[in-house]
Amino acid sequence: MDRAEEAVELLYEDEELALCCDKLLPKLEELFVRLDKTLPDFVDSDYFVELAQRIRLNLLSDEEYRERMLEGKMGVVTVTYQLGSLGLEVARAVAEKLGYRLVYSEILQEVAKRLGVPEWKIEEFNEFKYVPSKLSFFDLFQLDKDFIDFGAIFGEKKKEVTFEDFREALTKTVTAFAVSNNVVIVGHGAACILQEYPNTLHLKVEAPFADRVKVFAEKTGTTLDRAEAQLRKIDEKERQFYRDVCGKDIEQIDLFHLKLNTSKLSVDNTTELAVNAFKLVVEE
Repeated sequence: MDRAEEAVELLYEDEELALCCDKLLPKLEELFVRLDKTLPDFVDSDYFVELAQRIRLNLLSDEEYRERMLEGKMGVVTVTYQLGSLGLEVARAVAEKLGYRLVYSEILQEVAKRLGVPEWKIEEFNEFKYVPSKLSFFDLFQLDKDFIDFGAIFGEKKKEVTFEDFREALTKTVTAFAVSNNVVIVGHGAACILQEYPNTLHLKVEAPFADRVKVFAEKTGTTLDRAEAQLRKIDEKERQFYRDVCGKDIEQIDLFHLKLNTSKLSVDNTTELAVNAFKLVVEE
């Protein structure tokens, strides 16, 4: 556990943690060892120290977080969805049922901070309200896979950001949200970034293409023909996003515990199945 060694030592040597959370330290060490085995090589040891500091702060300042950790009641849900499948609605409902925090637009805000570019309102990068924010951000990288001139976009001094920078920032951001625990993380490659993360359920919400076109047209106020063209473009960018960021095929079932078809199931029923799956996979 070369990358995790310093982080684990910091946790064991912390006197305040020893007083409140001594029983948790072996579990935390196990988590870091697992992360060391699964996180990509471009994630360095400094990031493991950052995670240790985040966990320490949560344990010392958040009584509910500490109690849940001590009781072993921690979990993460990732929700990947096809646009027009009502997947975001399902994710919100799952978060509400579990009492978890929904993490969606916050991811790109945190990525921007890590990259050292100005924060922006997510909607400024969305052509439509219901387009996943990750796709809009990724469109910027498609302008030139090698670098982007954020200065031209924001009217500031030129700052080059490589695709590798973006991928690293995204991986670190998604993992950091997972470490905060009790979260439902929507999109942004979370299903593959957190593929081996403990106590995690990976969901995919889908629907037949024709049904998704109707939903997309209704939500964006456009024609069916235009909605179909937009959706085909977005679906391809989604597939490319997973290939570039994780080297994975988003259509393959091995990324997910469960795929749910909202043309056959209502949002309420989809949510119930997802919560029951979470209890089977994570809580038992």
